[in-house]
Amino acid sequence: MSDFTFASGVLGSSLQALDLFALVGIVVALLLGGMVKGVVSIGVPLVAMPILSQFLPIKAAVLLLSMPIILGNIPQALEGGDLLPTMKRIAAPLIGTVIGNVAGVMVLISLAPHRALAAAGTLLMIAALLLLAAPRLTLSPAWAKPAGLVLGFGAALMESIASVPGPLLAMYLIATGTTGKAFTKQIAIILVVSIITLVAAFSGGAHASWTDLAISACASVPVIVGILLARPLRDRLPPAAFRALVLVFVVGAAAQMIWKSGVLQTLFAGHLS
Repeated sequence: MSDFTFASGVLGSSLQALDLFALVGIVVALLLGGMVKGVVSIGVPLVAMPILSQFLPIKAAVLLLSMPIILGNIPQALEGGDLLPTMKRIAAPLIGTVIGNVAGVMVLISLAPHRALAAAGTLLMIAALLLLAAPRLTLSPAWAKPAGLVLGFGAALMESIASVPGPLLAMYLIATGTTGKAFTKQIAIILVVSIITLVAAFSGGAHASWTDLAISACASVPVIVGILLARPLRDRLPPAAFRALVLVFVVGAAAQMIWKSGVLQTLFAGHLS
C-alpha cells in the first residue's frame, strides 16, 4: 500500500490504495500522452485514458486529466485577445458543453465501476474511429447553432465519461469553416469552459476535494515533460502515419477496456442461458 495519506475525494482515496508500480504506471501514461501530443497534437486523454484505466477507476481517471487539459488550453484560449467576441460566436457549443457536463457527471457517478469502464471504452473507440475517418461535414449558417448545441452536449458527455471531447468539437468547428488560429482558439475556449464545468459538477456533488484538484494539477508536469521530449521527433516522423498508428492503438486499448469491464461476458452469458 502507498505510504501517502490524501484527503477524502475521488483521487485522494483512489491513489491512497495504489502501490508504487501503479503510481509509476500513471506517470508513464501521462508522459506518453504528452509525447504523442508533442508529435501529432493529438489529445492527451485519448492516449492516456486507456492506460490510466488499468490503475484507476474511470471517475478518478477523468478527474486526474481535468487540470492538464485546462492548463494546456488556457494559453491558446487567451492568445490574440478577443475572448468575449469569440465566446459569443461559439455560444451554442459552449451552452451545450455546460449542460452536457452536468448531465454526464450525474451519469458517471451513478454508473457501477464496471459499467463506467465499458462506457468509457466505447466512447474512446468512437472518438478514435471518428478521428481515423476524419469526416468533413459542412454546416449552413442556419444549422450552425442547433448543431453546435447538440454536438457540444455530446462532446461534454464524452468528456464527463471518457475525457475525450475533442473529436466532436473538431467536427463542428471544421464543419462551420473554422480553420487555423481561429480553430485552435475556439476549441481551446470550449475545452476550458467544459472542464471547469466538469470539475464544478464533481465538486458540487462532494465527489472531489481541493486535494484532488491539486493532484490533478501536478499531473500536468509529466504531460508537459512528454511534450518537450517529443518535440524534436515532430519533424522526423510522418505525422499522418504516426497519428493513424496511435489511433489504432487507442481502438485496441478501448476494446480491452470494454472486455475488462465484463459487460460483454455478462451479455453473452445471458444469451446462452
